Amino acid sequence: MTRKRQVPMPTGRRYRAAAGFAASLCLLAHPGGVDAADPHVHGQATLEVVLDGPVLSIRFASPLDNILGFERLPRNEQERGKVQAALQRLRNGGALFVPAAQAGCRLEAAQLDFGALQHGLTGEGKPPAAGAHQHQHADLDAGYRFRCERPQALDSLEVRLFRAFPGVTRIGAQLASERRQSGATLTPANPRLSW
Repeated sequence: MTRKRQVPMPTGRRYRAAAGFAASLCLLAHPGGVDAADPHVHGQATLEVVLDGPVLSIRFASPLDNILGFERLPRNEQERGKVQAALQRLRNGGALFVPAAQAGCRLEAAQLDFGALQHGLTGEGKPPAAGAHQHQHADLDAGYRFRCERPQALDSLEVRLFRAFPGVTRIGAQLASERRQSGATLTPANPRLSW
């Protein structure tokens, strides 16, 4: 298996402003602020979509249980196989997120972060300290960057995470672009973010 070169996610001034606005929308969507326990709800995930010129950036965060069915290192061959299959699906961001065809977007980069379980699941990073992950919730934080030939034609994003990971049942999505900021709740019956 060839490994894709990891490319840093965009950090331009307009991107930071749009991302900051998307984060503000997240806070507005949760009256009283965001509680530390709120993001980790099994079945639920979050999606932040930022369109900055030709760059479409997507951040997906989910409890690892939604992806693997467990939140720890695999204990047997069956679970290790499940991890490998999930990693392969997650790295293929073009199959998980499908921008409107008329925009001509192509995936440039994908980054996966499993926090304390990163080394045990992917072999990357430093091994966790003994027992560091035994009693904690584990989350996935994934970032994807697309480059679009016709960003002005980009008006929707089909989210195919529900098909790939049936443990994901609801996604709180936020969108920030130069033209619009909005939020939506995506479900298996309504997997499209439109703007």
